[in-house]
Amino acid sequence: MGGGAMVEEVEEMSILEAKAIIDKMKLSDKAAAEAEHFPGEGSFLVVIGVGTFSALGGGLFGLDIGYISGVESMESFRQDLLGGERMDSLTTGLVTGIFAVGAVCAAFPTIIGAIVDYTGRKGSIIVGGTVFCLGALSQGLSPSLTWMYAGRFVAGASVGLLSANIPIYQGEIAPPEYRGAIVGTYQLAITIGIMVAFWVNYGLEEVPHGWRISILLQLIPGGLLAVGGFFMPRSPRWLVSKKRYQEALDVLIRIRSKDEDVRLELAGIYKECRREMSTGKPTWKEMFSKTNGKVLAIGIVLQLIQQMCGLNLFMYYGPEVFEKVFHSPKSAFFFNALSGIVNFLSTFPALFLLDRLGRMTLLMYSAAGMAICCVILAVVGSACFEGPYESSCGDWAKYVVAGAVFFFIFNFAYGWGPCVWVYCAEIFSLKYKTKANGLTTDANWVGNFFIGFAPPWLMLNLGFKTFWIFAAVNILGTVAGCVLPETKGKTLEEVQQMFAAWFDGQDVPHGHEALCTAEEEFSEESGEEDPRELSMERGK
Repeated sequence: MGGGAMVEEVEEMSILEAKAIIDKMKLSDKAAAEAEHFPGEGSFLVVIGVGTFSALGGGLFGLDIGYISGVESMESFRQDLLGGERMDSLTTGLVTGIFAVGAVCAAFPTIIGAIVDYTGRKGSIIVGGTVFCLGALSQGLSPSLTWMYAGRFVAGASVGLLSANIPIYQGEIAPPEYRGAIVGTYQLAITIGIMVAFWVNYGLEEVPHGWRISILLQLIPGGLLAVGGFFMPRSPRWLVSKKRYQEALDVLIRIRSKDEDVRLELAGIYKECRREMSTGKPTWKEMFSKTNGKVLAIGIVLQLIQQMCGLNLFMYYGPEVFEKVFHSPKSAFFFNALSGIVNFLSTFPALFLLDRLGRMTLLMYSAAGMAICCVILAVVGSACFEGPYESSCGDWAKYVVAGAVFFFIFNFAYGWGPCVWVYCAEIFSLKYKTKANGLTTDANWVGNFFIGFAPPWLMLNLGFKTFWIFAAVNILGTVAGCVLPETKGKTLEEVQQMFAAWFDGQDVPHGHEALCTAEEEFSEESGEEDPRELSMERGK
């Protein structure tokens, strides 16, 4: 079964059954079951606005990733909390890594499932923004490292909650043809947060108590998300799962354009939800078995690779890496701030290419590029900045290392950064989505903890040879991008059917075919033919 065949099946259901399904819901709006066409009242700009605002949670994620590397290197931080002494590698790893421990706890399926079940995805975003502000206050006003640990844990819990919910929320309100770009704004917001944090730290490096100002400034976006969340629509899929059908219809009317008959989408959501609920309440055994377990394993592996590929070594310890190369704290902060700009700008290609070339094509080329950069860093770094030949290579080596770091960040930002969040928001069925996405997000944060805790020890004992480990991880990422099924252009309900077909050995679009498929679509679009019909023909 190809992707096109699934599209045809869903469209046939929409035409023949939509009105009958709407009638079963017993909506208060009787016109929904009787009218020939029942359009939305919004526009694509409404979806973009909601998706972009909710991505502010990604900005909080980025701020917390970005500020810690600079704060730990500030003289004011050492004077206020450490009596002017530098932290040892264990303490540095704990201050950085405790954030990920909080995220793992909050994203644990039992916890996040209870929060989402009670408050919905919208409510969980509001809770996340509120808790983030509490964490920022605790950190910014810390009288000791103990308070700093507590604040980092609380802020991590908020970001764990947000990171497990926002990409799903965005995916559930987005139309299929733009879902990749809209969910991709979450990663873009992360890069904005990182970039802002880097430059704020650069400006506050020599300011008395500058580290406190850097942290307390995070109250602004945290408060904005907590308050603004009240004005966001609820997820229509969550509403259907709670049998609040009229509210789901009202949301779809609000976020879909006049060209779309919102009953078709509502009927598709209802049918898929009923099919899943007919099998009973979700259980752990079912989630880890058969197709569900296989899809879950894919999500967990992708999230682990995203964290273990090496990017957060630069995000968490960028100043230390650059100081090892340039032997100047000021230069280290400056080049670290430049890396934030590279990370931000390089995410924009993903927003345009995710729904064109596909998720897997970007993952494949992204990982291959990062692997090449890791080899360069391992070879040049070990030869020129360590051992008896340290600083013997001349200035060219400094700029080769800096260039390799920037090119690594570029490759991550257009590929493994946004694509993994998009993919994991798409691949799970509605019945298991909250728990499964909680587990994959937990995997992300377990990897984040390792990459936050281990690098000080790795760089101390292995130096630039550490990058051979990251090269191996990125080779694995390249293979994943070649073989996994492609989800671009499919509804969330179609994705479930595609994975079931793939696990049954049927032919579906996958990684190494995605670029060829995209080129066919580009050429056909230039001939002004319907891409959906072309997709159906390929499926046949």
